[in-house]
Amino acid sequence: NRLLGIDKKQPIVDFGSGTGRVTIFLLQKGYKICAVDISKKSLDNLKKVSSSLELKWLQTFSLIPENKKFKAIVGADILHHIDIDIYLLKFFDSLSKNGKVVFSEPGAFNLSWYLYLSIFHDWNVERGLVQCSYFNLVNKLEKYGFKNIKITGLGLFPRPFFNWSKTLCRFNDYLGNLPILKLFAYRYIIEAEK
Repeated sequence: NRLLGIDKKQPIVDFGSGTGRVTIFLLQKGYKICAVDISKKSLDNLKKVSSSLELKWLQTFSLIPENKKFKAIVGADILHHIDIDIYLLKFFDSLSKNGKVVFSEPGAFNLSWYLYLSIFHDWNVERGLVQCSYFNLVNKLEKYGFKNIKITGLGLFPRPFFNWSKTLCRFNDYLGNLPILKLFAYRYIIEAEK
């Protein structure tokens, strides 16, 4: 929904595409995708999967292609793995006029992430989560020239707990986007324009 109005004839970047959870979905919706990831293995797997699904327009890159402008750069769970001071500037420079970024990230002040990551993941890999606080994201986006910044809180409690009930999912999402509670949202949807 965040990409409505983006011309499907223009390729968009899925930054940190991995094996394609965002790329495959967008290809199925008719978008042309430039998947960017540092893992050649992930990109090779992504090419195989998209080919097996007969999805037509996919290009893969280890870096965002230079000297090309994009209408959108999207990603999921990638900002907390990179130096956003470096990459937000790169994103801004890679967007065409009125281009936009759309990212989904864990909320830095949601305590459930720290419990989950301590049990199941390596903190050396996930330590960048602290840069994904509401105020830090807004400040960094403004610093690098983005406008029309919108950060939506998505859930106050871990969303997988409520997948069995659409009503509870909607209520949880509502709580996560209330003015003060948004700071502690389980996940953020981050949108901004050039």
